Amino acid sequence: MAAVYTLLSGSAIQASESGDLNNVPIEVAASVEKSDVTIGDKINVIIQAKSPVGVNVTIPHPGDRIGEFFVKNAGEMKEAVGGKQGDRIVERRYVLSSYKTGLQIIPPIKIKYNAEGYGEGEVATNELEINIKGMIKEGEEATDIRDIAPPLGVDTNYARLLKWIFAGVAAIALFMLAYRILKKRKGGKRVQTREAAKKLPHETAYELLEILSKEDLVGKGLVKEYYYRITNILRHYIEDRFGLSAPERTTEEFLVEMAYTNKLNTAHKKYIQEFLEKCDRVKYAKYGPSLLESQETYHLARRLIDETKSEGEEKKEEAVIVDAK
Repeated sequence: MAAVYTLLSGSAIQASESGDLNNVPIEVAASVEKSDVTIGDKINVIIQAKSPVGVNVTIPHPGDRIGEFFVKNAGEMKEAVGGKQGDRIVERRYVLSSYKTGLQIIPPIKIKYNAEGYGEGEVATNELEINIKGMIKEGEEATDIRDIAPPLGVDTNYARLLKWIFAGVAAIALFMLAYRILKKRKGGKRVQTREAAKKLPHETAYELLEILSKEDLVGKGLVKEYYYRITNILRHYIEDRFGLSAPERTTEEFLVEMAYTNKLNTAHKKYIQEFLEKCDRVKYAKYGPSLLESQETYHLARRLIDETKSEGEEKKEEAVIVDAK
């Protein structure tokens, strides 16, 4: 059930013109559809302002973030007339998400208004408490998380250490001997270099996606493995293309890093966030996607690569032995 809190304008308003803003009967309310959600779920926040005729209210666009919450959609400001006195009711709906568990706070939203005869003022909604749960329920175990391996012991057997030293010296001696023999055989030959094309990140990603598609893991009932594979392909593409540490980070950690980078535009950041959210629900929340949803996830991955790939040529030098004549 949505919890609605109302604040009157008499709390803290600063006027830019003459008039007592404390006498302006404006009310604001903030509410959420659900206060208990699972990590990655959409959180629908409703902001409403009620004011008499002659008072213009503006509910702002929140930008990319509100506190620790990411803004997925800011909606449009809508206006209606209601009540016996013909009051104006302005509403705006935000869609948020968060990748931190536990009790999180949506901070107050500042709402500006302009009242005829009073001037400009500002009110703030109440803060909202959201309880965010993890994907793994109580009593379940994350079977894909391994314990940290214990440190390797140090061998204190000096006789064995000497054997390794002698073996290393012998290997170096053999390598030097082989090098001299090859150098003599080449005689009048010289070494030239030529440029050999190196695969670009998007070329590697396309190949891996094609292999994954042909394996038909979803058709074989291996849905979770399919989502692990496609997530891994996109994460490595992002790392190779943009230098972001996607494979080693949790989704939460990566999204925080991605929010502050200027290597991706806002639209691509939202596509990547949507893609990772869909995959995490299947991997960790036991969500069973339909065949159509799996295909949409595949096409979303290709779309991300199509729109962010680099067309630059990257070359590497390769040694080639050519007869000197």
